[in-house]
Amino acid sequence: MNWNIIDQPATHEWIQALCLMLVHSLWQGLVAAIVAGSILLSTRKSKPVLRYNLLALVMLLFVSSAVLTFILTISGRGNAPGSTIVFSREWVSNAVLNNVGDGATMATETDWLMQVTAFFSQHAQIIVTVWFVVFALKSLQAVSGLHYLSKVRKAVSAPDMPWIVRFYELAERMQIGQEIVLRESAQITVPMVIGFLKPVVLVPLGMLANLPAAQIEAILLHELAHIRRRDYLVNLLQIFCENVFFFNPAILWISKLIREEREHCCDDLAISVMQNKTSFIHALVSFQEYNQSRPVFEMAFSKKRNHLLDRIKRIVNNNNKPLDAMEKLFVTLSLAAAVALSAATAPEKPVQSKTLAVPRRQVQTNTVYLPEEQEPVIYQPDTLPRKKSQISDTEIHSASVRSEREGISTYSVTRNNKHYEMVQRNGKMISLFIDDQEIAENDYGKYQSEIDKILADIKIQHERAEKEREKAEEMRILADGQRRLADKQREEAHALRLEAEKNREHAGDLRVNANKNRDEAEKLRVEADKRREAAEDMRKQADQMRVEAEQHRKEAEVHRAHAEKDREAYIKIQEEIISELSSAGLAKDKENLSYKLSNDELIVNGAKQSADLHQKLKAKYLKDLGDKKFELMYNYRNQNGHIKTGIVHSREE
Repeated sequence: MNWNIIDQPATHEWIQALCLMLVHSLWQGLVAAIVAGSILLSTRKSKPVLRYNLLALVMLLFVSSAVLTFILTISGRGNAPGSTIVFSREWVSNAVLNNVGDGATMATETDWLMQVTAFFSQHAQIIVTVWFVVFALKSLQAVSGLHYLSKVRKAVSAPDMPWIVRFYELAERMQIGQEIVLRESAQITVPMVIGFLKPVVLVPLGMLANLPAAQIEAILLHELAHIRRRDYLVNLLQIFCENVFFFNPAILWISKLIREEREHCCDDLAISVMQNKTSFIHALVSFQEYNQSRPVFEMAFSKKRNHLLDRIKRIVNNNNKPLDAMEKLFVTLSLAAAVALSAATAPEKPVQSKTLAVPRRQVQTNTVYLPEEQEPVIYQPDTLPRKKSQISDTEIHSASVRSEREGISTYSVTRNNKHYEMVQRNGKMISLFIDDQEIAENDYGKYQSEIDKILADIKIQHERAEKEREKAEEMRILADGQRRLADKQREEAHALRLEAEKNREHAGDLRVNANKNRDEAEKLRVEADKRREAAEDMRKQADQMRVEAEQHRKEAEVHRAHAEKDREAYIKIQEEIISELSSAGLAKDKENLSYKLSNDELIVNGAKQSADLHQKLKAKYLKDLGDKKFELMYNYRNQNGHIKTGIVHSREE
């Protein structure tokens, strides 16, 4: 492998741009989470399709902002003014020394923000590598899930013909014109939709025979609603976004909300076609299924039990699920983090710094601006009261901290007739001069013991001064607190006296109000008795409605039994007609056979048959269907291109 490609400047720019895009997506996700929470709070009574579209728009805007961040970062790199700076260690150290020497420091952004940017710029390759490994693993998991679904799609069987006919009728009612099929599978436990161009609706093996017909129709309508809305493709795009931003909790939460609202949209679409909420709710209750390892690439009818309960509550109460406690906490924390970031990154006015002395050495001529929130700290430890024996056996004649910024410290110290000038960054020595002679970095270790003693002495003096200042500050705060407490007690005593006067003045009014309250309580008690009686009447009516509902259920069972008998009779007629056609040499096998038997003609495999055979089959099979005109069809494609099987009412001329 040619590793020189990675070392190219253009490659570094792309890697750093990708790293910064991923980092910026965190605060962009916080903004998206705040907007999503506001949408949920303001659309409690709205239709799910509105909430779904708004949440999808938030996700789209987030992805667009991430892509725009990447583009702007790439286009902003180079030598042009205002381009993004790569904060290397050498660049920062030279810039600090040059800035101190020139005395022209100006604040353009906060120290911590510069430090964070420098960190991510320096470690961009590591961050992007870790991100890519996790992204690749998640993508591999997604591909394996798709492969599993393709295997499930192949191991299926066709249901009974009446259900195939009913399925296409429901598809027509749902206004779906594309090619779809219904299949049964023993490898699944819940209904689902697989595929986009040629969707397949899979149902568990045996479900069609063990559930009431109305509930099965509700389930099929829900799955057909996913096909009509193109949810399978949208779900694949969601999974890709989740894999890219797997580290962003805000985006994962918004994606979960989109999936929940998608199920609500399909519920409403199915109910609008059925016009029967009761059957749909019963279908939901029947499918509190237990599947825990199903891939997320399919559009399934039901998921977790809590989600099913929320769907039922929404359908019954016509009210969307509010934010739960954890979601409220997440949105609140996102808002607080966004406010904190906004305040922390707000630009400050440039502050002219004091001119500081510089060790005599050459520095780069580049001008750089670093943030300064306050004046440089001038620290003279010799002015502090101390005992020499408490500090060191060797006197420090002079010492000063020239400037202390976040992570950067410059020291000028005279000890044992030697003058030390040191610059440290995050505790590491980056520059050392002794008696105006620059010490090479490789020779720092020779002077480390002496430097450690100097820094230890300065630290002790600094800590002692800080303790004295802290003690004085504590005494001042204590005195202020005692004064405020005394003032507060005087105010409270005065307020208590005024309150006592008011209480005495209103005592008579309170007694009058008490009598009025007793009269009002009596009226309320009488009203409560009336309401209890009304509630008892409503309970009796509810009992009567339950009895009637039970009668309706029994009647429905009788109708289902009759329908089952009719289905068996039709299957018997179908087998006999196929046998007749086989005897006549017109049918070799069921798979390649299609026919239509009506009062006017007999068509087998697209060819009209003789009148004798038509009259024979007509007299034998159509006479038992009554006076109404019927047609017997098997795999017959009508003028609209739909394949029909079963007993069909013939159209009047």
